[in-house]
Amino acid sequence: MAKTSGLNTRIYVAGYDISGDANSLDGVGYTQNNMITTPINKDANTRIVGMVDGAISVNVFFEATSEHAALLSSNKLPTGDRVVMVPMGSAIGDAGIGLVAKQSNYDISQGGTSSPVSASAAFQANGYPPEFGVMLTAHDDTHSSAASNASVDNSASSSNGGAGYIQAFSLASGTPTVKVEHSANNSSWSDLLTFTASTAISSQYKTVSGTVNRYIRVTSTGTFSNLKFACLFYRG
Repeated sequence: MAKTSGLNTRIYVAGYDISGDANSLDGVGYTQNNMITTPINKDANTRIVGMVDGAISVNVFFEATSEHAALLSSNKLPTGDRVVMVPMGSAIGDAGIGLVAKQSNYDISQGGTSSPVSASAAFQANGYPPEFGVMLTAHDDTHSSAASNASVDNSASSSNGGAGYIQAFSLASGTPTVKVEHSANNSSWSDLLTFTASTAISSQYKTVSGTVNRYIRVTSTGTFSNLKFACLFYRG
């Protein structure tokens, strides 16, 4: 199998692309608590799976506009959920990681006159573990008007629902509605989930239950111009 470099990795937080300020990502992953259930007739521990958890940490070069705005809310740490997305490649269908999280810190440091000012932030899962899905955009895409992206082929349908993540970075005008569609044959499409229409920088997380057909794609509808956004879908 082909190896993957970090050259095409991005990080999006709450409708902001902070990839141009980030210099590393840490702890992007999924953990689960394995509880010991060893009876006296065993020679080694036995375990059952308990609660799951996950986190994403990012180190950035301090920048007073987009990065600073993404990691603060009203000049303090945000208390609401943060939707975080980490695309791992530059093409539709490449892997991506999504996380609904609470932000636990935003720390700024300066290592002396020979070092730039840097900052770090960590995001800890809140109710959902990190979800490993596929990108329905090529990093981010711009729809100048209503359009559909190329589809992603899963080779077969799945039956355990899934979740969609969207990051809306900018919009020139109008009110677009973005939806994830699915298809059994890559030609007849139906709505799978619909994100709430937005006119500003935003991010959303939506879940869906039941069957997800073999093919999925992202589609924008409505009257608008130049929506720049990113979308990821996770199959359960």
